[in-house]
Amino acid sequence: MSTTAWRFSGTEGADDAVLRLKQLGDAGHLDVRDVAVLRWPPYAAGPQSQEHVTDEGGKASSFAKKLTKSGIDSSMIESVKAEMTPGTSALVLLSTDAEIDAIAKAFEGHAMDLMRSDLSVQQEDRLRAAFSGPSDADRGPAAGQ
Repeated sequence: MSTTAWRFSGTEGADDAVLRLKQLGDAGHLDVRDVAVLRWPPYAAGPQSQEHVTDEGGKASSFAKKLTKSGIDSSMIESVKAEMTPGTSALVLLSTDAEIDAIAKAFEGHAMDLMRSDLSVQQEDRLRAAFSGPSDADRGPAAGQ
């Protein structure tokens, strides 16, 4: 499993990415284990976070996640919050079995920036290369193998 954090311009960018990730997961292009969405509305004093946004099954799912300890590490969320600015959003993704090319294609044309990850330098380089095109910067969330 790996964790990646992506920054979006605008407070709704991360929400749009969650929907796209759910579709990619349903199609078998990655296994989404956990997602946290962070938003910093321009009027707010600081970022607001919503964790486990893809949980299905409510309390039972949350309890199972606690038992397996497979959630996103809180220090990753705090680090991402510290790097945010007003009017932006971020997504922290814990995933496995990512098909990088399929995910990069799904996020084509969406401006985003890889903020942090627990990947090796080589894996990050491969991820950045997959998400950068001739005219685009990093385009989307995914995790390394």
